[in-house]
Amino acid sequence: MKKFILIAATAFVSMASFASVDPITGKVLEAFRTEFASAKNVQWKSLDDAGLYQATFSFRNTELSAFYDAEGSLVATARYIDKASLPIMVAKAIQEKYPEHVMKNVIEHIANGSTTYHVTLHGVKSSMIVSASPAGNLSVFKKIKNKL
Repeated sequence: MKKFILIAATAFVSMASFASVDPITGKVLEAFRTEFASAKNVQWKSLDDAGLYQATFSFRNTELSAFYDAEGSLVATARYIDKASLPIMVAKAIQEKYPEHVMKNVIEHIANGSTTYHVTLHGVKSSMIVSASPAGNLSVFKKIKNKL
């Protein structure tokens, strides 16, 4: 299950191209329609490596992604949030640990009742995606050296 969640988070963070699936039918579509009945502009993608389906859509004036397994179980949700909406402990921990980096994007990822924040940071020498718990525990999810 952790592998599925990690792949789902990676898919949302990197926005890599995946095979389009249109239309989704059966248990997945039924579960989605029950959970997000008022969703608009729904686009589906298949995350073949993880056996998941990703729906990206507008819901209550917010763009969301929801990840479902083949049985129609909601595995995770993710959405972009404003930097100012980060929990104080997360913002403080990032500022203290990575003062030379600028915060660009923040994704709030919810799976199994737990929330994780994926924060894209840009610096002169490197850029990275840092994962953070609401309490401010940080780990580097992905690091990229910048070309000089």
